[in-house]
Amino acid sequence: MIHFSKNYLERLKNKGKEGLLFLFLIVGIFVACQGALEDGNPFGPSTSAVRVIPSTVNVAKGGNLTFTTLGGTTPFAWNIATTGVGNIVADTGVFTATQIAGTATVTVTDAVGDTATASVTVLPNNLVIVPGSSTQNTAGDEIFTATLTGPSGLATASIANDTTGSTFTLPTLAVAAGVVTVTFTLPNGTQGDQTLTVTITDSENGDVGTAKLTILNDGT
Repeated sequence: MIHFSKNYLERLKNKGKEGLLFLFLIVGIFVACQGALEDGNPFGPSTSAVRVIPSTVNVAKGGNLTFTTLGGTTPFAWNIATTGVGNIVADTGVFTATQIAGTATVTVTDAVGDTATASVTVLPNNLVIVPGSSTQNTAGDEIFTATLTGPSGLATASIANDTTGSTFTLPTLAVAAGVVTVTFTLPNGTQGDQTLTVTITDSENGDVGTAKLTILNDGT
């Protein structure tokens, strides 16, 4: 009888240990699942951070490249903020540039919601400007003509002095489509000869070109 009681008590003790271990296991699973749900990942907390490779890149018009990821949790989803300069395939990261120059932000999102961004710039083509350079010794006008490729035929223009700090008054510009008329005076002898850069930009597709205008001083 005593032997039976000892065996019975031993079995109860072992069952108590098993029950306690089982309770600890249940609590551990609950805590892990709770943390996973709070992290937004049903498979466990995310410790990964995703990066986009390359993070900054230039692409020619009509060109393409494939963005890749470093880190993160698959699958990945890609999107682009400005579709005017290009498009990206959502599940592969393949970017294809359009015929419009500009910069856009590419964003990738991984399976647990981590995100990363990259900057892609579609480079402009060079506009052909005639004349490419001009030297003038008499006040008046000089006309520069750019061959525009955008369907609108509209352009903008600017002019800048190549000499920093010059007191020479910049010429005025009149823009009609790709034709830019520069109206200028002559610099004096103290100011010296002036070399200016005329920049013409296609308003439709961002193509840009430059020409040089050198104005000789009047010797006074």
